[in-house]
Amino acid sequence: MSGKSVDLVDYRVQFKPGGVLPGSHRGAHAGSGHELRALVPLNDHPDPRRLDLRASLRDPYQRLWVRDFKQNSALKVFVLADVSASMAYHGRRDKFELLRRITMALAHSAWRSGDRFGLYAADEQLRRELSLPARINKGAAQWLDRRLSGFTPSGRSALGLLQAVAQLPGKRALVFLISDFGWPEDDTRRILRALAHHEVVPIVLWDAAEDRDIPRWGIARLRDSETGRSRFVWLRPKWRERLLVAYATRREALMRLCREAGRRPFFVLDDFEPAQLTRYFLEAA
Repeated sequence: MSGKSVDLVDYRVQFKPGGVLPGSHRGAHAGSGHELRALVPLNDHPDPRRLDLRASLRDPYQRLWVRDFKQNSALKVFVLADVSASMAYHGRRDKFELLRRITMALAHSAWRSGDRFGLYAADEQLRRELSLPARINKGAAQWLDRRLSGFTPSGRSALGLLQAVAQLPGKRALVFLISDFGWPEDDTRRILRALAHHEVVPIVLWDAAEDRDIPRWGIARLRDSETGRSRFVWLRPKWRERLLVAYATRREALMRLCREAGRRPFFVLDDFEPAQLTRYFLEAA
C-alpha cells in the first residue's frame, strides 16, 4: 500500500450469511457465537459448559438444558468497479485515484474481518487483468495498489459490469458498485436489477469541478470523457444555472433508480473518508 496505512471500514449486512466458515457477522447456523439460538437438552448438544441452571431447575422432568448459540459467519465481499473513460476525470480530485483508495480500504477491511474479498472491473468489456476472485487474502490491497496504479481507464460505457455480475456467487454477498454513474438510466436499471440477489452499496464518485466550480462568465472547452468529442462554450449565468439544474435532476434520477432497487447510494463528493462509509452502515442498521 505504498508504505501508507489504510483506514478500515466497519461494514454491516442486513442478511445472515449462510456459510459455515467462522467470521464476524451474525450467521444462520449453530456454533460458537454470541447470539442465543435456542435452549436444547444436554443429550442433543453435549456441552456442559453452556449449562442453563434456571431452565434445568424449571424442568419438571429434571432434564438438563444447555444454551445453543448461532455461529458468527464469514462473508463474501465484492467490488464492481467502473473503469470507463469518464473515471479518468481529474478535477478537485482524481476519480480513479479515489476508486483505488476505496477499493484498497475495502480489501484491507475484509481481510481484518476474516471475509473473502474479490474485485471485477469493466468498461465495455470485463477487464480480466483487474479481476481478483474472492478469497481471504492479506495481500489483496497491495495487489490492487499495483494493478490499479498502472491502469488507465478507457471505453465508452460500463456495460461490461453485466459480465462481472455473472462471475458473482449464487449465495448472497455484499457488493460495492463504484462509479460516477454517468450512464443512461436504462443501463443503471439493468445493472441494479442484475444485482438484485445481493446486498448492493452504490458508491457514487462526483467532483465539484464538474458543476459547482464552473465560473459564471468566460469561455470554456468542454470534452466528453466517454466519446472524446469537445466543443467551446461561452459561459454565462443562465447556462451555468441550467447545468446545475441538470446535475440536480441527474442526482434525483439516480436516487429514484436506487430506491426502486431497494438501495441507498453513498455519495463521495471530492474526497473519501472511511469513517463516513462506516456511518452509512450504522445508519442503515
